[in-house]
Amino acid sequence: MTLMGVASADTKVKSRQTSGGQTYENTSYIKGKRQRSETNNGQMIVLQQCDLRRNVQIMPQAKVYTIQPYDQPATSNAVSPSSTTSQPGATRKGGVVTSTVTTRDTGERKQMFGYTARHIITTMVTDSTPDACSAMKSKMEIDGWYIDAAFALDCDSAQAYKSYTPQRPDGCQDRYETKQVGMAKKGFAVWEEMTMFGADGAESFSTINEVVEFSQATLDQSLFELPEGYREVKDFASAFTAPSTTSTDAERSSSAPTQSTTATPAPDSNKKEESPVKRSLKSLKPKW
Repeated sequence: MTLMGVASADTKVKSRQTSGGQTYENTSYIKGKRQRSETNNGQMIVLQQCDLRRNVQIMPQAKVYTIQPYDQPATSNAVSPSSTTSQPGATRKGGVVTSTVTTRDTGERKQMFGYTARHIITTMVTDSTPDACSAMKSKMEIDGWYIDAAFALDCDSAQAYKSYTPQRPDGCQDRYETKQVGMAKKGFAVWEEMTMFGADGAESFSTINEVVEFSQATLDQSLFELPEGYREVKDFASAFTAPSTTSTDAERSSSAPTQSTTATPAPDSNKKEESPVKRSLKSLKPKW
């Protein structure tokens, strides 16, 4: 009965992220097949909706969100003969970008929060062929400790972006491949240090994320749903694009009384006041 209670209980996880000498408090809420993660003190929110096989990224400052399906179809590399000859923006073949992910269990174990934690090191090396549209050469290493927690999600999100192929504005398109080496089992991360290395092999960035507290309490389902009053955008760059005028707005505008023909001086178009949303985003720190 105790095990069943733990498995079905809603869980709140508090963690601390340290990067560049600064520390941020993050909070995750887990309920069934869903998780809500508030990072950088709530400036960015991510909903993992495993039952719907998608992630939702939310930007509270702009009241917008984006949806990222796990099973997003692959971008087609095929180009029809007509598009090749008549369309200047036709897709052209680039090179191959390969990411090799190696997962290694060191065999070390220790007790953390009442669980037996495993020490696992993961490295991802990304390299591109000389003919690639986007030249890439980088390395990332994650040194972490992981536990088997009943509340941890298993979304199979590794398939989320496996078939996704980014496209460049110039129409050049690379082929992306991922190779997996090692099958070490991870689990729920209670401590992780991520280090990025540049093309020259030198360390360029490092951040530590560690769990500081677990607690259990009944969580409201609304925490894991799309927020009311927010609008969906393709990407966060679109957050500053005003929604298109509705027909009701257009009718209201056309039915307004005709104004006097006496023109009033137009405001100086060179003086644009910065929007409150844009000002708030200047303080938004990137998520590691």
